[in-house]
Amino acid sequence: MFRLIALALCGTLLSINTRAQQAETVQQAENQQGSRVPPKVELSLSNDTLQLRYFTSGNKVGAASNSQASAAIFVSEARDLVLSGDLLFPIDLDIAPVSILLGPRAYAALLEEENNDVMALSVGAEVRVLIERSRGLAVVGHAFYAPDILTFGSADNLTDLGARLEIRATPRLVVFAGMRWFEFDLTDGSGKRTLQDEAFVGAGWQF
Repeated sequence: MFRLIALALCGTLLSINTRAQQAETVQQAENQQGSRVPPKVELSLSNDTLQLRYFTSGNKVGAASNSQASAAIFVSEARDLVLSGDLLFPIDLDIAPVSILLGPRAYAALLEEENNDVMALSVGAEVRVLIERSRGLAVVGHAFYAPDILTFGSADNLTDLGARLEIRATPRLVVFAGMRWFEFDLTDGSGKRTLQDEAFVGAGWQF
């Protein structure tokens, strides 16, 4: 009799433990899913330039689900064409309104002048400071730099800096305005080739 009771208790305890482990696994999966970067697309326009950028979770390229991957195409009135892609990883800061992403960004540029092609591997960061959560009001900035050793073709280095103010217009739509400084230091002694040095406006849509 006591053996039957003991066996029943053991079975009950094993069942409870199994259910607890299953619940924990489900919760971890939900947390991981919730930390993924949602896909979105952004269009930025200035007087002389246009950029289209697509964002997704880094797990699409085999990285952590909370990392961010993006690809962009940039064109200018002078017929410069730049393709870029990056993979950025969050830095765990104990500062609630501030979020930082660090990582590499690659550029491939076809400049207006014939045979002026550039490839560069830069490192940098994107910083977002949330001002008002309810309206999604935030200041966002980025800084990327490719030194001579990681810049190939007709340029010695690349600098890409930008800052913008954004606000959520609808639950899925964000509008923004800012300033960008984007240039190459050319190898032929002709100085810098500025692709963008002006204000821009744009919008982003989250899927």
